[in-house]
Formats: sequence, structure tokens, C-alpha cells
Amino acid sequence: MMKSNIIVSILLLSISSFGQQKITLKHRVKESILNSNTGIVLIKTSESVYGIGPEKQDIIWENKSIGDLDFNRYAEIPLTHYAFFEDKPLINSEILSKTLNAKGISRAIVDVTTGNIVFNSSEQGFHAVFNTLLLPEQGAVLVDGKTEEGFGIGLFDFKTGKEIWKTQVVSDFFTRTKGALLNEEKVLLDANHNIFWLKNRHLLKIDAKTGTITYNKKGITSILLNDQGNKLYISSNSINTKKLNQETVIYAMNPRTMDSLWPGSPLNVVGNIIETNLDKNQLVVITSKGFDIVDTKNGKKKWDRSDPLPLIKKIVPTKDSYLVVQENQLTRIDKLGHKAWDTPLKITYSDDENPVHIFDDDPYALFITPSRANRIEIESGRKIWKEDLALFDADFINRNLKLEVPYHRVWFNPKTEQFPVYSENNFYLFNNKDITAPKSLQRFDFGREFPELKIRKDAYFLYQGNRFYLFDFSGKLVYKKEYAPVKSGSFVRRSFRDSFYWLKRGLQITSATLLFAPTQANRAIRSTIVSNNLGALGTGVSGIYGTYRSYTQGIDDFKDFDVDLDSNLEYVFKRIRKSRKNNEAMIITVPGNGQIQIINFQIDTGKEELIKEIDGRQGTFIIDEIERVLYIFDGKEVSIEKL
Repeated sequence: MMKSNIIVSILLLSISSFGQQKITLKHRVKESILNSNTGIVLIKTSESVYGIGPEKQDIIWENKSIGDLDFNRYAEIPLTHYAFFEDKPLINSEILSKTLNAKGISRAIVDVTTGNIVFNSSEQGFHAVFNTLLLPEQGAVLVDGKTEEGFGIGLFDFKTGKEIWKTQVVSDFFTRTKGALLNEEKVLLDANHNIFWLKNRHLLKIDAKTGTITYNKKGITSILLNDQGNKLYISSNSINTKKLNQETVIYAMNPRTMDSLWPGSPLNVVGNIIETNLDKNQLVVITSKGFDIVDTKNGKKKWDRSDPLPLIKKIVPTKDSYLVVQENQLTRIDKLGHKAWDTPLKITYSDDENPVHIFDDDPYALFITPSRANRIEIESGRKIWKEDLALFDADFINRNLKLEVPYHRVWFNPKTEQFPVYSENNFYLFNNKDITAPKSLQRFDFGREFPELKIRKDAYFLYQGNRFYLFDFSGKLVYKKEYAPVKSGSFVRRSFRDSFYWLKRGLQITSATLLFAPTQANRAIRSTIVSNNLGALGTGVSGIYGTYRSYTQGIDDFKDFDVDLDSNLEYVFKRIRKSRKNNEAMIITVPGNGQIQIINFQIDTGKEELIKEIDGRQGTFIIDEIERVLYIFDGKEVSIEKL
């Protein structure tokens, strides 16, 4: 295990004068990164990597042994003080790694508060790693991948980097079976931290203390744990030979004993499993043929059999029915599982558009899709607006179906019950009360860039790059401020906004290759995140069931958690709390006459205050907006100044 060493005075000279700290290193600065979760700046020279702490703006560690890590492969692990570095081969293929013994991805995790490597897959004997999951409650990292002996799963201690256990697993657990390409991979931890790992329709239960496999079953297509981690739902596809129907068999089990929790035979539903969700005391089962609502206490279905509903994209529960999106059509399903409208409504140009948002406000609902929007009367399906509001034309939709991130964004303001929408360079305000479609408030020229939006006390603050706009809640433009952008070589870390997009996506993707393993505390944290207004609707992959109206703002608006946080998370949340103190203003940089102006920009008024001017040729710089600290890197020197 690589250890960090505290810098001694022989290695560098540190000078402090007039509120400015200057550090002289032995070698030129090659690269620098600000870790947004901690405020620690990582500096790489030809010999070492240094960490500069945000509180005293001085070097807190040096580690020569991590100098080989490629800063271009750096990424942050959200809500932790860990970063990871990946080394990918020229031809990066997980399938080749599994079948031809080709070298795959290697991964190292670094604690940026100490500079220590807490896990290095190459040192632990992995030729390729597939998943790397943090278990903060156990202070460990869970890894699966290819080893010299075959395929294995291992648990490693964060503090020492030592192996807690490593278990060799039969190769068919890692080998894709026919038709398994699109099957889900999921890793869950129960209330006792035991590991349930589903991969390639193969479910393993692994004892968290010893690594012993205590349950091993093939043919499993889906697993789900309740929030308490004491009830496990297992789904398996089968064919009913009498009816020649595809069916899904669902079991509710005690994850500790693997005994059945439902009386009698397991539950059978028609179709292959697509997704399962828990909604209070109901299990929502979505299949290739339709969906069922199941009582979690006794395993009884709400209806015997629903009308055929293939290709479901979205289901939103209403007061006494369900609004269901199939391909490009919206229909209503009554409480008996039958279609309640004579004719479904077409709500998208294309069958493949995503995400689709349906917002229920009985007796009406609002739908917003990438291409169009309207309000409807839930009971009858009647559209309220005379014509759908076209957000994108059909040609644009067809050209951009393959985009990982959709070209529109939707937010929700719980104070006003409004839905701000950015679509094709236009900004709208929707609500579920309008009898006519809203008009665009402003047209922008952001091109292929997305704006960010913050919901202020009395206004919407929308910005992209060095362009800033404030609209009051009625939609009136309060101010418009546009500045020339600063060219590459500088970097302003605006709170946690720059990195939070990946957090939002990661929390919604259960097969993410590097993420928290969903232990009980992390399930509580994830629930808090979802319920406390974090982030834009439609910026990631949303599930089929539910409205997702709770994703509204950014991580700056984190609420305090009523859960016991380990020291790792508490360290980060201190910084989040500190970021709130500066939420009235943001720091912007504006070029001009060979100088770069650093300006304090008041969000609610648009007022500007010049903080400092620096020579545009002076070198690269980083501004930490939370600590309000400027770092300038010029040769061997690092100048640090409080703003």
C-alpha cells in the first residue's frame, strides 16, 4: 500500500504576505485539479503529487508513488473524498476481457485528504475490473473482475488496502448468456450487509464477513430490496406450456434465511419482466405485456389480468387510475386494469423519445415530452390546449434520438407549482392551471450547450458559460448579463454544480460501474436526495414508474440529513453546508485588455463588484468558489490568495 509523506521544509519554500500564500515546488507544475467534494487541490509535478488543503491553503500531503496516475483519467466519486483513476487499454472491451483474457480496465481509488491509494486493482491481482462499489458503512470497496485464477469478487479495506476476502466465482456468472445482453446487473446489500449480486441472470448471495457464497441460483431476471433491507423480491421468466405464454414468477423472500414471505405458491404475471418498483405497500411489476399492482403483504394482485399493454415507457399513478405511455401514445388504465379511454392520445412525434414527463394534478395532468406538451383532463382524455405546444420539430427529434442526454430540461418549483422548461434554445414556464399553452419567454443562442437553472426565492436564475439571466416568477426578464468567455487555461469550480450531473445520473443507474453500494444508510441518503429538490428533470435515465417531479435544483440546496453519516460523508457535507453561505453571489471571470477580471456577481440583482485583476499571461488558475480562494500556477510557483 502506498503511503503519503508530510512535506518537510527542505522540499519547498512557503511564503505568506499580505493575505497571499506562495508555495515554491522543486519542479514545475504539470497538472492541477480541484476536488469539488473537499476543496483540496491536487498538483502534479514530474516527481510527486501534492494536496493543498482549503482551510490553511498549504500543502497537507505529498505522495511520489501516485505520480504515475494519469490526471486525464481522473474522476470524482460523488459525495465522498475519494477520486478514481482509470487506465484503459487501447481496445477497451469488457467482453474481450472476459472471453479472451485480454487486459481490461485497471482502477485506482485515492483518498484526496491523505493522498493514500485505498485500492489499486493491479496491485490486488486483477487483470481487468468490471464493477467497483463503495461500502462506506463497512469502510470497504467491493470489486469484481478477471484475475490470474479466473473470475473473482473481492472486498478490500479502505484504510489499509488489504484484502478482506476474495471469492472465485464460476465463469458463467461473468459470461453473457444468450439473450442476456440487455438484462440488468444489480448489486444490493440487505440489512445485515450481505451482498446480493445479479449478473447475466445469475444471482449470488455472498456473506459480507467471509465472502462465502450462501445462495446460488440461475435464471433470475430481476431483484429488488425494500428500504429496510429485510424483504427481497426475486423475479424469474418462464413459459407456461399450457397457455404458451411468457410469464414472470415473483417471490418475496426473507434475505437472511431465503424463506418465502408470501403464503402459498409464488406470484405469476404475464410477460417478461421489465422493471419492478415499490410504492408504499405495493409492488409495481412492469412486463413486456403490461403491468400489475401487487400487495406486498400477501402477494395478491390488484386485478386478475389487465388489458394488453406492450412497450410501456411510463406509468404515473393518479387518484383512482394510472396514466400509461406506450411508445408515442398515452392512455388511462382504471382501477380494474382496463383502458378507460376509447382512443389513446399521441404525445410524441417518435416512438423512441425519452424522457416523458406526466404531472398529475387531479382532475388534470400535464405532459411534457421532448417534442410536444399539453394539459389533459384525466377522466376523459380531452386536451385542454387547442393544439399541442411543439417543443422540437420531427426532423430534430429523429436526428438526436441517440443522444445520451436529451436536448431539453424540465425543472419543478414547489413554491409556485411551475415547471420551467428549456427546449431548443427557448425558455418556458408551464403550470397545471393554464388554459392556453405558454409562450417562449426568451430565445437563446446556446447552441449545443445546456444552461443551468437555480430557483431563487422570487426568481429563476438561468446561466450558461458567462451569460446570466434572471426571470421573476411571472416570466418577466429582470436582467440580462452577457460577458466574453475566458479561454482555456482557467477554471472556476462553481460549488458542486459542475460535478453534480454525474451524481444525478449515477443515483438512477443501478448498473453504474463505480458508485455507492446501496446499503441501508445510503438508501436513506438516496431517498433524501430524491425528496429534497435536487437537480433537473430529464437529465438522466429515469425509471418507468413515477413522476420524478422532485428533481428540481442543484446540490447547493441539500437539506440536512436525519441519518447517521460516517466520517467520509460528514467531511463532504461540511463543505456543502459552507457552500450555502455564499449562495447569494457567484464568482465569474471576464477577459479584457490582456487582463482577466475576477468579479463577484450578485445573483438576485445582477450587480458586479471587481475583486481582482490578473495578468492573462500569468499561467493557469483555479478559483474555488466555496472557499473563495484563487490558485495561480506559474512554473514551480503556486500563488494562493483569499478573494
